[in-house]
Amino acid sequence: MSAQEQDALSRPEIVAELNYLANLDKIPVFSHSARAGESFRVNDNRAPRDVPILNGRLAPDGFSLDVEGFTLAAQVTKVADFNDDAQLADIYTPEMEQLIAAVAGGSEAVVFDHTRRSTRLSHREKYASRDPVPAPHSDYTDNSAFQRMRDRFGDEEGERRLKGRFAIVNAWRSMTGTLEQWPLTVCDARTVDDTSMTQTRREAPLRPEPSFEYNRPSETRHAIYDPNHKWYWFPRMTRDEVLLFKNYDTLTDGTARYSLHSAFADPDTPADAAPRETIETRAFVFYD
Repeated sequence: MSAQEQDALSRPEIVAELNYLANLDKIPVFSHSARAGESFRVNDNRAPRDVPILNGRLAPDGFSLDVEGFTLAAQVTKVADFNDDAQLADIYTPEMEQLIAAVAGGSEAVVFDHTRRSTRLSHREKYASRDPVPAPHSDYTDNSAFQRMRDRFGDEEGERRLKGRFAIVNAWRSMTGTLEQWPLTVCDARTVDDTSMTQTRREAPLRPEPSFEYNRPSETRHAIYDPNHKWYWFPRMTRDEVLLFKNYDTLTDGTARYSLHSAFADPDTPADAAPRETIETRAFVFYD
């Protein structure tokens, strides 16, 4: 490990820019690219803010999906090529279902989406991957989480599953080696005030399995700046590490319901940094 890498791992805090919403005056539209290689588009104003981001590797007590809304897990995958859809379906999906259920304390996890992301245009064009999203947000609202359930399981089974507690958990990892640019930051759920959030209309193109995407509008939630937000990142994540964070939970008893997340430009990024190539898996978690 180089001195630069060691310094990045041990640095307790960095200051980086996050692209918050400017206000909550209107419902913005967040549009994913319709063609491979294109970047996402938003029609709203952003008010970038420099915020402190704490090194989660140095937290003495760790993190929990039900308290802070996120945690880091170790997992060696048997996937050789994350760009191979067959390996995602046959190997990675069951691996992630087992990991997510165990970490979330659920009786079952069901993966419904794999999204590849890359800062390399050629990768996005070849594999229909997307670019990182540099905006603090959560992927679901009550409406879109319930609709996603119906879309995945059908109306009859979906309605049956909606009667019990469920959560939506994302699992994010590097598809290649050590992550050197555009890492992900996650926000302690206890520091998020729902009044600083706004519903955002999300429009996505039709994509085939294993992404399970649908050609329909949906809803996410994006945030305006709140000085109480407490952000963390895990520098230099490897291929054998998974950042899990919650995007939704039906519980309203003080359990973390979601953790805001955002890609960001790391000020410690090496000049010759390797492209960021990551995979983000979403899964329903069910509880007996």
